[in-house]
Amino acid sequence: MDPSRTDAKKDKFVGSVKENVGSAFGNESLEAKGKTQNTAGSVQETAANVQGYVQGAADQVAGAVKGAYNSLTGNTGSEIGNKAQRAKGEAQKDFNSNV
Repeated sequence: MDPSRTDAKKDKFVGSVKENVGSAFGNESLEAKGKTQNTAGSVQETAANVQGYVQGAADQVAGAVKGAYNSLTGNTGSEIGNKAQRAKGEAQKDFNSNV
């Protein structure tokens, strides 16, 4: 299963609510379940960020390699697409490293 930022945010939020309610009412079981769910959400969010960063790096490299190949072979028609793929990869890496 691919990590999902949406599911991670939901788990972190619901886990925090459970943790706070459990703490407020002295329900140690609910508090522990909340901590566990919150931690699971944090782990999933980190996994999603890593996956996005790696995917961005792959796009960046693929765009650069294709661009270099097309430059060497004189194929300038694909140059815009290669630059776009490379820029997409850079943006994806930036987004996932700053989240």
